[in-house]
Amino acid sequence: MQKPPQASLREPARAWIWATFAVLLFMCVPYGFVGTYQPLVFGLPLWFLLTLLGSFLLGGFTMYVAFRHWRLAAFILDEETD
Repeated sequence: MQKPPQASLREPARAWIWATFAVLLFMCVPYGFVGTYQPLVFGLPLWFLLTLLGSFLLGGFTMYVAFRHWRLAAFILDEETD
């Protein structure tokens, strides 16, 4: 017996994905550098560079999850046949 197309669709709700999102989101907020701008790296505060790096990593990881772990083909094919 074949499953309906809606049953095969699922979001990537795996624990390692949510844990990675939490770590990267935590990295995007400079909690550890409250009230300071030292040390400087290339004239920029370290907290700024870490926040920028965390933002790029969060965006890249989001694209990775969206393109590799979401199974939307059955949903798209189902809409085209209607």
